[in-house]
Amino acid sequence: MKKKVLIIFLGIISLMSVLLAFYATSYPGLGDTHDSCHNSPGGYTIARDSTGTITADNSSVVYIEITATGSNLFVQAYSGAKDNDDFIIFPTNERIVDNSGNDTNPSPDAMTVVFTITTPAIDGVYTLFIIAGDNLTVSPQPRTFAYANIKFSIGGVSEVIDYIGRFFSHTGFYIIGGIAIISLATGTILYIINQEKFTKIHGLLAGTSLILTTINIITVIQPTALVLPVILQPGLVLHFLHIILGVIGYGAGIIAFLAGLSGHRSRIYGFIALGCWTFNYIQGLLSIFLGVGF
Repeated sequence: MKKKVLIIFLGIISLMSVLLAFYATSYPGLGDTHDSCHNSPGGYTIARDSTGTITADNSSVVYIEITATGSNLFVQAYSGAKDNDDFIIFPTNERIVDNSGNDTNPSPDAMTVVFTITTPAIDGVYTLFIIAGDNLTVSPQPRTFAYANIKFSIGGVSEVIDYIGRFFSHTGFYIIGGIAIISLATGTILYIINQEKFTKIHGLLAGTSLILTTINIITVIQPTALVLPVILQPGLVLHFLHIILGVIGYGAGIIAFLAGLSGHRSRIYGFIALGCWTFNYIQGLLSIFLGVGF
């Protein structure tokens, strides 16, 4: 029985490895939920001439100056990103390349572009999405990029954050993760109360927790790979910490699982897994309710 369980478990790990190898080649996604400007660890930067939400009237004209740096550089507010289609964007929503007619900065590998934006006709909160990246890559998803999310409040409308929607929009991560943590915590508490009586229940609950966490990891591989260049930026330390603790906790969970199959007690590894996963879960929830998302 133990050999069968071990074979199934190793099969799951093998599947995860294949998925990781596949998704690691994906392009970085451009629809991340974070606000403001984010630079690229590959050397691309982007900035605008103001900060915060832009308040404007319906169908009014706003000027936004974008500065960017990087090799083979382009700047673009492309169609289909965020709420870009709700704006009238001048001079263009196509790529503006370094030293072209719309680039007012004569220096190489540096651009200054002034966008003339006509705001939407309907009241609401909108996001204009502008990217700077390597013009040698395929549009609109360069492997190395920086981007700016520029918020607009049209007609005095304030942004209302849908916390419930954010919770359920993460592909079930928090639901599955919550069940996994409750299962592991319950099994751990019962095991501490009476090791002899609750050993089997502890093993069942801990195994369930590990399986659910494995499902979560398989699900999260792709979106994590897509935004990895953004996550690795110095200003997003908590995101990187989230990944590191997740890896440590999962590794400890595997060790505890295999040790349990062989008949050895490994409480310390179970505690490490529970601690790392609980911290990550709370951190993720706080991020959502602080309006950042994860």
